[in-house]
Amino acid sequence: MLLNKNKALMGTLLLLAVLLNACGGGSSSDTSSTNSDQATNQEQSEEQTPDSGDETPPADTTPPQQTPVNQQPTARISAAQTASAGETVTLDGSGSSDPDGDSLSYLWTQTHGTPINLGDLANPTLSFIAPDVDQSTNFGFQLRVDDGELSHVVAITIAVSPMVDTTPPAIVSRTPQPDASDVATTTSITISFDEPLLESLIDNQSLLLSINSTPVSGSVSYDAQSNTITLTPDTALTAATTYSVALADDLEDLAGNRVAGVSWSFTTGSAYNLGSTSQGTIDLCMNTNDKVMLTLVNNARAVTRTCGTTNYPATTPLAWHCNLEQAAQGHSTSMADNDYFNHTGIDGSTPGERISAAGYVWRTYGENIAAGYSSAESAMNGWLGSAGHCSNIMNSSFTEMGQAEARNAASTYGVYWTQNFGDRF
Repeated sequence: MLLNKNKALMGTLLLLAVLLNACGGGSSSDTSSTNSDQATNQEQSEEQTPDSGDETPPADTTPPQQTPVNQQPTARISAAQTASAGETVTLDGSGSSDPDGDSLSYLWTQTHGTPINLGDLANPTLSFIAPDVDQSTNFGFQLRVDDGELSHVVAITIAVSPMVDTTPPAIVSRTPQPDASDVATTTSITISFDEPLLESLIDNQSLLLSINSTPVSGSVSYDAQSNTITLTPDTALTAATTYSVALADDLEDLAGNRVAGVSWSFTTGSAYNLGSTSQGTIDLCMNTNDKVMLTLVNNARAVTRTCGTTNYPATTPLAWHCNLEQAAQGHSTSMADNDYFNHTGIDGSTPGERISAAGYVWRTYGENIAAGYSSAESAMNGWLGSAGHCSNIMNSSFTEMGQAEARNAASTYGVYWTQNFGDRF
């Protein structure tokens, strides 16, 4: 038992040595090779299978968590790739996407073609009017989308073709107007359109004037600024006569659309002498009394005349002007309503000031007034019998006139007349 105890002790010592050695301790005295071998073997064994007092945690086999990689967005454009000039073109980039769901910013640019006003370039959708072109023309655009780190660009080409015009020209005005009466014998015939006509097709047969199917000679001209064809008769028209006008049906606009032929008629008045008054002025502001007065004045100017002691040769006829008539009407009405008779207005105005206020920019002017005469003929006879008034009527410096009468039974003279004459800058 003693041996056994010693063996047991030896085992304990050996184990202690092994444990001390494993923990980094040990005896400074020499040990037997057997003990060293056992220690070495024990250390090796401990390295292979550590005891619970010195074990280290097993290695972590879970793969490390990686930071997500940002993915590139994709730009897309949806649009019709052909358009006609004048059409609205829409480039739709709203189909662009980002695989990460990031918010996108947009930037449109034009890459080629005549510069176009594209408006807000940061919108997903872009609209503009296709510009006018003479032939098919390509316009290039690109869209860049950006998620803050990465971007993508896509391009598109839009082919714009010239506008196809299939609408024929429309008539916007005619003079004389259809079925007009009391038309001046000195009138010209005009017809205006809403777009230019092909001038090479316009000749003296494009607008025809006739009486009972008998042609009336005249010359045809075309004003490209107003798109107006004018027929000027070679001689004055016959009074109190119905005329027919016919527009040819072989005229075209610049796109080749045919003008529809049209015809109408008008009737001249009695033997009015309205000088070079345009039909537009006649239609705008002349009544029968005005035509009678202008005829009386022009007939008086057509012959040599003595006014007082001054001889006047025959001179050119006057044309009517609506602003001179407006000034005359204002003064005649003022005299009738306020029962006075004077060239000076009740407000102190002079004839020149009243004419200017009516919008007539005069170089020279004159005014005749009369009161108590019941008709234009009697008023004219009174003026022609007065040297000063007669001189105004025969003055060759004047080129235009306007007149007006006003009646008020409660006034002293009952009826008041004003003639205004002028020449413009």
